[in-house]
Amino acid sequence: MISSFLTWLCLLLLSPLTYAFDIQSKQNVALYWGQNSAGSQQSLGEYCQSTDADIYLLSFLYQFPTIGLNFASACTTSFGDGTLHCSEIAQDIKTCQSLGKKVFLSLGGASGAYGFSDDNSAKQFAQTLWDTFGEGSGTAERPFDSAIIDGFDLDIENNQPTGYAALVTELRTLFAKGTKKYYISAAPQCVYPDASVGDVLANADVDFAFIQFYNNYCNVDKSFNWDTWLNFAQSVSPNKDIKLYLGLPGSATAASSGYISDLSLLKETIAKISTTANFGGVAMWDASQAFANKIDGQSYVSHIKNILSSGSSDLTGTSASSSSSTFTSSASSSTSSIAVPATTSSSEAKTSTLEPSFPTTTVATNTEARTTTLAPQDTLQTSVTTSASDSSTTSTTSTVKITQTLTSANIKQVSTSSNETPVVTT
Repeated sequence: MISSFLTWLCLLLLSPLTYAFDIQSKQNVALYWGQNSAGSQQSLGEYCQSTDADIYLLSFLYQFPTIGLNFASACTTSFGDGTLHCSEIAQDIKTCQSLGKKVFLSLGGASGAYGFSDDNSAKQFAQTLWDTFGEGSGTAERPFDSAIIDGFDLDIENNQPTGYAALVTELRTLFAKGTKKYYISAAPQCVYPDASVGDVLANADVDFAFIQFYNNYCNVDKSFNWDTWLNFAQSVSPNKDIKLYLGLPGSATAASSGYISDLSLLKETIAKISTTANFGGVAMWDASQAFANKIDGQSYVSHIKNILSSGSSDLTGTSASSSSSTFTSSASSSTSSIAVPATTSSSEAKTSTLEPSFPTTTVATNTEARTTTLAPQDTLQTSVTTSASDSSTTSTTSTVKITQTLTSANIKQVSTSSNETPVVTT
């Protein structure tokens, strides 16, 4: 009897602890995974062994309605029609879920051929997503085999908002037929309202907003506008319980600006914004950066998790409805992301080239112009020229020029071959 008990106790102590995901927790960490931003990406299953993250976002489904997936070197086999067949990732999804993690599939990215012509095409694509990655049965080719993801993330960056509210609404109808809880998230720039996902956030039931407070003027260390997003959650969002995440780079090389190396500043910021009922945690680009970045021998993501957890008595339950600090806000409707959309509309003219040299990105609109020079370690060159009309501007439009130097991980870059499409995002 004693021997059996000791054996059981040893197995229990040696087994990884399983934590159940709690959407109401204010200690959650969400990580994008798949694009190998740091160049040292581990498998999804390996990262999920850590208790430092709760949500993983597979990036990206960069092409739709015709499905195109890219996970850098993590998946290289395909079905006969060229769609990726990722059996290893499929097993890792199940492993992560068995450890209490949630795994979402992220749609979009800054470079890709995606978007909808109208709401009807978006509704039809909702069925495709359900059949291909959810509990539907309308397709024989499932990239993740029998693994079923826990939700979809909208990392839309091409300033074309058509159809996404209809997509989410239809997905909600399909989710109701499932056997488990499904989630919807969106990743807006901190500029409010976001030009790409602002419409879906205002008109559909979205569970999470992973707000990118980096590569923007509204970074934490600049004109931090958390109050603007809190007002959105309380006054605009159809889901008044939407969870707002502080979106950060996982290291200094994960973005051109917005990385917070000062853990004291990070702790102070989280202490302030976590007093709000809609605070949900921290989201980062990306897993490879956040785990590889070490501060005093400890990974950055671990520091983040510890900061969130250290104030457990303060970061749980419902608290004040507004932040104790005043943050500046913005009403600008133009996104400040440096994106490379592959689709065009009648109001936009965009061209791009990819060459193996030092990348230079130029984005110009009627409200802003940017010239960006990337660091030598980057290998993609992208040139973009944009001419767009904005009905929301007044008769007098000023031009603002911003010049900034990016580091390698400001763009989410994948290794490419002749039959691969690079995925680039900020």
